[in-house]
Amino acid sequence: MRKLIIGCLICVAVACTGDKIPKTVLPIKDMSLIMWDMMKMDEYFIRLTTKDSLNKLAKENIRMYEQVFKSYGIDRKTFYNSYAYYESHPAHYKALIDSIDALSNRQRAFLLKQTPAK
Repeated sequence: MRKLIIGCLICVAVACTGDKIPKTVLPIKDMSLIMWDMMKMDEYFIRLTTKDSLNKLAKENIRMYEQVFKSYGIDRKTFYNSYAYYESHPAHYKALIDSIDALSNRQRAFLLKQTPAK
C-alpha cells in the first residue's frame, strides 16, 4: 500500500510540473523572430528565382538561411532541433505560430501607416 501511495505521489508531482520548454530549445520569442526572417528570405528567394531562367540560384536559399542563423548567433542544428520540439508539442507550436502571426500583423500595420495616402 505504501508503495502505491508513493507511486501515485510521484505521478502527481511529475504531472504537475507542466510542459516547460527545455533550455536547449530556443524560446518562442526568439524562434518567432527567426522564423519570420526565414519567411521573408523565402519570399525574396521566390522573387529571385522567377527572374532566373537558368536556375543558377538553386542553392541560394540555403545560403540565405545560413545568413539568418548567423545573424541570430545560432546554427542550423539548433534551429531544426527547436523546430522539431515545437512540432511535437502542439500547445507550444500554436503559441509559436500565433506569435509569428502577431509579428506579421504589427509589421503590416506599421507599413500601412507609413504609406502615404493617394
